[in-house]
Amino acid sequence: MSVPMPPPSQGELEKEIARLEQRFLESAEELKDLRLKLVQHGKEELDEIKDEWHGVHYKWWVITLSGVLVLLMASYHLYTRLGWVADQRNLPTGSDWVLRHLPVVNVLPVLSWGFFALTLYAVGAAVLYYPRRMPFLAFTISVYLIVRAAFVFLSPIGAPMGMVDMRQLDFLMARLLGRWTFMNEFIFSGHTGIPFLFFLFFETRWLKASMLAGSLTMGVCVLLSRNHYTVDVLAAYLVTYSIYKLSDRLYYGYIRPLFQVLPSSIRN
Repeated sequence: MSVPMPPPSQGELEKEIARLEQRFLESAEELKDLRLKLVQHGKEELDEIKDEWHGVHYKWWVITLSGVLVLLMASYHLYTRLGWVADQRNLPTGSDWVLRHLPVVNVLPVLSWGFFALTLYAVGAAVLYYPRRMPFLAFTISVYLIVRAAFVFLSPIGAPMGMVDMRQLDFLMARLLGRWTFMNEFIFSGHTGIPFLFFLFFETRWLKASMLAGSLTMGVCVLLSRNHYTVDVLAAYLVTYSIYKLSDRLYYGYIRPLFQVLPSSIRN
């Protein structure tokens, strides 16, 4: 039979209360410091964004971006036209050793809403932190669409066997596929390539890490849902890297030098 412990004395209770009060005061001070650091961090972020935008030569920036956006719309028009043609063809199913050994998993929410959110996040970060490079980014995406349109149009292989159909099982993709994007667009994977393109574009470590993680996640998900062949995912990294380097050479080698011959009233 256990012996009951005697109740604490008044002195012991007062010491415990004093200890708890001291811990509470220390916690309140730590919380106050954290709030101040959060506010300071927010101010530093805003100052960084302001500095980036203050460094923009607005007339040159607007003229260049306007021209590149026209190219972007034209490249997207080409992509939709060739994609529509590709969707009309009856293409054979290919054989993929990796897909045969992977389970089929419905991860369509990641490929639709997740990809949409990741792209919005990337575009928003690019606008806020890299405004001076936005014309280059728009130009790179234009080249990306032109190259991918050619791959989609020339690809002789149809959908993988057992593909989880986005048109039937996903609310968002059911409204996009066939209108804004297409079914027979396998090589190379846009879900994998677009985040990797932003990974190459960004310079800060946290943005690059988030885009690379997003690209790898999308690559795994398109394989699990059979929305791409393995070669589509692997090719996405190689082709996207080549597109980025080609765009860099074209933009800074031919388009950006036009800045040197524009009147000073436009450059400033």
